[in-house]
Amino acid sequence: MGLNNKTQRFKLTFEWHSLLRDIWRNLWLVVLAASIAFMAIYVGERSVYTPSYTSTTTLVVRAKTGTNGTHTNLTVSAEMAEVFATVFSEPTMRQKAAENIGMESFRGEVSTEVMEGINLLTVSVTAHDPELAYDQLKSILEVYPEISNVVFSDAVIDVLIWPQMPTTPSDTLSTMYRGTVMMGAMAVMVLLIALLSMLRDTVKHEKSFEANIDAKLLGTIVHEKPHLTLKERLARKKRSLLIDDAYSSLKFAEDYQNVATKLEHMHRHQGSKIFAITSVAENEGKSTAAANIALALAGRGFRVMLIDIDIRKPSIYKIFGCSTKQEHEFSDVLSGKLSPKEFKFQQYKKSGLYLALNRHYRSDAAQWLGSEMVSKCIKSISGWMDFVIIDTPPVAASADAASLVGICDKTLLVVRTDTVDITDINDTVMTINNIGGNLAGCILNDLYRPFTLFGQLGLDESSAYSYKHGSYKRYGYGPHSLSEVMFDGEE
Repeated sequence: MGLNNKTQRFKLTFEWHSLLRDIWRNLWLVVLAASIAFMAIYVGERSVYTPSYTSTTTLVVRAKTGTNGTHTNLTVSAEMAEVFATVFSEPTMRQKAAENIGMESFRGEVSTEVMEGINLLTVSVTAHDPELAYDQLKSILEVYPEISNVVFSDAVIDVLIWPQMPTTPSDTLSTMYRGTVMMGAMAVMVLLIALLSMLRDTVKHEKSFEANIDAKLLGTIVHEKPHLTLKERLARKKRSLLIDDAYSSLKFAEDYQNVATKLEHMHRHQGSKIFAITSVAENEGKSTAAANIALALAGRGFRVMLIDIDIRKPSIYKIFGCSTKQEHEFSDVLSGKLSPKEFKFQQYKKSGLYLALNRHYRSDAAQWLGSEMVSKCIKSISGWMDFVIIDTPPVAASADAASLVGICDKTLLVVRTDTVDITDINDTVMTINNIGGNLAGCILNDLYRPFTLFGQLGLDESSAYSYKHGSYKRYGYGPHSLSEVMFDGEE
C-alpha cells in the first residue's frame, strides 16, 4: 500500500485533537519562547542600546507692539514662531549655548516644533545624560535673547513651561512593542509545534491508516473518556472502559459490537476460535480491547474464555475489578504446576464469559511461554469454548508475543491513534505474518471523531449525554460480579 510511498507518508496530516494535545503538552515551550524574547529585549537594551534623555520647554512667541486686530496679531506671532523654530536649531545657537556653560561643543540634539496655527513653540534637547540635556536646554534659554534681538527686535519670547530634569529615557521600547515581540515569539513556537505535530509519522485517522498501513482495517474504536467528573480527573482516578458500564457511550459499545460481528463471521465461515489480541507497544489499549471483544461475544450467547498471558504486565484483573488475592495464577497452568481442570476460572456475571487471570509478574515466564505445553493448554481450553481471546504482550516489548500469536487461529493488532511510528506498525504486521500469526486485521483505537460543536457538547446521536446501558441486559450485562468455576474437560 503506502509503505513505499514516502511522498504520501510524509505529507502534513491534520487531526484536531492531536494538534491541540501537542500544543497543550508543549505549552511550556510556548512560555519559554516568550521568556527568551523578553530576555533578548532586556539584554539588547542593556548591552547594545544607549539610552537618550530629553528635556523640553514650551515658549510663547509674540510681538512687542500690538496690531489692530487680535487675529492679525496671532498670525504675526505664529509666523515669528516659525522663524524662531529655525533659529533655535541653528549651529550658532548651539555653539553659544555650549560656550555659556563652559563646553567646547554642544553635545546633544536640538529639536523644535511649532503648534499649527498658534504661537507656541516647543524646544527639546536630547543627550545621553539627563543632567547634560537639562543644562544645555537651560543654556539655550539664557543665550537666545542675543540672537532673537538680531532676528526680530520687536519679538518677545516668554517661557510658558520651564524645562525639567528628565528621569527616564525618552527612547525606551514601549510596553506594546515588548508585548508584540513576545506574542510573535509565542506564535512562531505554536506554529512550529503544529508543524511538527502534522509531520509526525503516525496514524491519526482512518484515511491515514488506509494510506500507510499494509494491513486490513478490521474496525475502529471511538475515544472514550476515562474520567467522568472533575474530581476523578484531579485525583487521576480512571474507570474501566467496558461496554457494559452504565456510563459508556453508545458509539463505544457499537464499535466493539462491530468487531465482534467480524470475529463471529470468521468463526462460522473459517472455523477460527482462538484469537490473539496484541499491539506494537504498551499503552495502546489492547487489554481493554480484548476485554470488550470477549464481553461482546459473550453477550451474543457464546462461551468465551478471556486469557491474560501478558505475564510481565497483567491488567485484565484490573479492568474487571478483581481482587489481587487468589490462590493460583493462570501462569501456574501455563508453566505446568496445575492442569486446566484444577484451575478455578472466574465467571463474569453469570454470563458466558470466563476469565483466566494473572495478577503478578513472573520472572521465569520466558522459560515456558514458548513451550509446547502452553500450546496444548490453550488447545485444551478451546475445546470447552466457542471463542478463546488471548491478551498477549506487545510485539515490540516482548519476544514472547511472537510464540503466542503463532499458536492462535487469528491475530488482531490494536493500533492506537498517533502513538506508534508507521514504520514500526508495518514492521510488526510483517513480523506477525512471517511467524504464522495469520493477521486478521487491525483495530484503530482511541479514534477522535471529526470536530463539531454538537459533538463536543455531547449532543449528537453517537454520544452518551443521557444514555444508560439498561437496554443491554439482553447481552447478559448487569452489575459487576465474579464467581469461580472449574471445568471437567467436557464440551
